[in-house]
Amino acid sequence: MHYYLVLITALAALMWNLVSFAQFGPDALNPLPGGITPQPDKLSAPTAQTPTDFEQQLVERVNQEREAQGLGPLKRNVLLDSSAGTHSDNMASRDFSAHCDLDLVTSPFDRMSAAGYVWNSAGENIAAGYATPDSVMIAWMGSSGHRNNILSGSYREIGVGHTHQPADFNNVRTDSNGDCVADGNAGAFYHYWTQNFGRRNDVYPVVINREAAETDTRGVDLYVYGAGWAADMRLKNENGTWSLWESYSSNKSWSLSVGSGVKQVEVELRNNDNTVRTASDTIALTLPCAVPDDQLDLPIQTIDYQQTFQACLLIAAASGLEINGPGDVTFHAPRIALGPGFKVQQGARFTVMSDTP
Repeated sequence: MHYYLVLITALAALMWNLVSFAQFGPDALNPLPGGITPQPDKLSAPTAQTPTDFEQQLVERVNQEREAQGLGPLKRNVLLDSSAGTHSDNMASRDFSAHCDLDLVTSPFDRMSAAGYVWNSAGENIAAGYATPDSVMIAWMGSSGHRNNILSGSYREIGVGHTHQPADFNNVRTDSNGDCVADGNAGAFYHYWTQNFGRRNDVYPVVINREAAETDTRGVDLYVYGAGWAADMRLKNENGTWSLWESYSSNKSWSLSVGSGVKQVEVELRNNDNTVRTASDTIALTLPCAVPDDQLDLPIQTIDYQQTFQACLLIAAASGLEINGPGDVTFHAPRIALGPGFKVQQGARFTVMSDTP
């Protein structure tokens, strides 16, 4: 079983003399630097999840590693996704494992630029032969160069690509010295991975919940890039109104708009020269119930009819609420708050439905 894990990184705008390159063949990865040995994967078996699932998991795993080191999360970028996904597809379909496209002679930087990503700092990790996001992340984090890319403070955005090639063979061309000329064959690998990292001048992303795909609560954590440039910021939800300008902070607690669905948070950053930059991010919100209100306040004093009141988090009844006959009232929420003086009169019925004691 063979594994290939290689990286390339550049940390200055278009300065090729600062490019560092390292390649690790099968011997160097068994065990990996740092004493981590990859567990054998069932490489010939189809993956249970789609490539899109694996790619999102990989982004979230990267940001978990960055959070553990006190670093800001990377924002997933569609242009970097395109360059990374194309490279993984090409490696799988044209039987090579290298940063340089051995047929088109294009570098990672060529591919990112061709995708429309105008970078001033960029890098790439690739790997072949790891069947899951967890296994490839273990390998990358066990290699100092790949780990440095993942944990670099020079990047703000990420793109990922994973391609599963079930009909792979041991004819995968490799480039051991990085000169863009095939000098050996290896494989079969079945799985091909690419991470593209980047930063763009004057682009300050906002990231919701460290780039998680979904949440089940309206309260979220935002990470806002802009340190050293922004003086103030303001925010809004989709179709909402702007908050008041406040002093810039990279970390911000925020509440999404009511109701389940895809939510967007927009940010405007302003510097001391009154130059404004904008950014946005989205996340899927799936609330535990289908009603639009998190909290329902009932100011009414008497109920003498049939009614179900429902809220996603809390129903708070006014003090002195009375349910009179023939009232048939149901409160349905995780939490119910009944004020002092609450009464259910003879002939009335009151039901509480709650999953929370």
